Amino acid sequence: MVIENIMNRLTSLQGYTAIKKIDKGYSSDTKYVVTVDDTHYFVRLSDLAHHDKRWIEFTLLQDLELQGVQTHKAIEYMVLPDKDLSAMVMTYLIGTPADEIIPHLSDTEQFHLGLAAGKELRKIHQVKAPKTVQWETLQKEKFTNYLQAYQQDSYQIPQEAKLLSFIEEHWPLLRQRPITLLHDDYHLGHIICHQNSFNGVIDFNGYDVGDPYHDFYNLALFSRRRSVPYCVGQINGYFTQPPEDQFWRLYALYAAMNVIATIAWTRQYDPQSFDDAVARIQLILEDHAYFSSVKPLWYAEN
Repeated sequence: MVIENIMNRLTSLQGYTAIKKIDKGYSSDTKYVVTVDDTHYFVRLSDLAHHDKRWIEFTLLQDLELQGVQTHKAIEYMVLPDKDLSAMVMTYLIGTPADEIIPHLSDTEQFHLGLAAGKELRKIHQVKAPKTVQWETLQKEKFTNYLQAYQQDSYQIPQEAKLLSFIEEHWPLLRQRPITLLHDDYHLGHIICHQNSFNGVIDFNGYDVGDPYHDFYNLALFSRRRSVPYCVGQINGYFTQPPEDQFWRLYALYAAMNVIATIAWTRQYDPQSFDDAVARIQLILEDHAYFSSVKPLWYAEN
């Protein structure tokens, strides 16, 4: 594949002067930053097998723009049957992923970054979901698969019985949850900062639909270890009033389910990171006093 031949076919990129490949991320798509005059565009090339999902993503970006969400703006979408590809052109968000700069921010700056991210997440959840799902059934199926994989693993979670009992006890909370658009991977690596301030959110290619509170699971899994002030800010920014008890019970349920899922997923797809995964889930267990508490200690203390 000669990338220039593809870029030449995209109307919005006529007269481009530079193409830079981006290798970051787990996606099988190939990604580029293309410069036209002094304007940068983000280009994603996907296998044509993913066309339906990518086209929905493109239309969702248009809906997100109407909702005022700071993210890529949809510019052009083209199917390239002879290349077995689809091409999506979007605006490029200038800045640096928050996970790269957050160690250099003050606690106050981290908190305000979280506030902005929480307000943005609330806007995302106002966009109409492109489909509906049976949330409890879907979660049950996913969790059962992860649990079976975990039970075949040699690693045993400390106080495993207590964890599984907590999940079973709180499972009814998943019934009749509202269904909204989900970013589904909302963490510091997908928050873009410019001049130490929030400048948008990226990577809607993994979008999903479901319970809006599920979009907080990465606080426990990733962001909490990097910045407690950010996490407190994201929750406070999302809610106009202190979070209700149901939020904390669902937050804790998703955190508990992700303890199991993280072991199973990491062992299969990213085994070299297994020790890091164990450290992350140990922190979750400690934050919830091995799920004696639904509200994490780091929030209760702030």
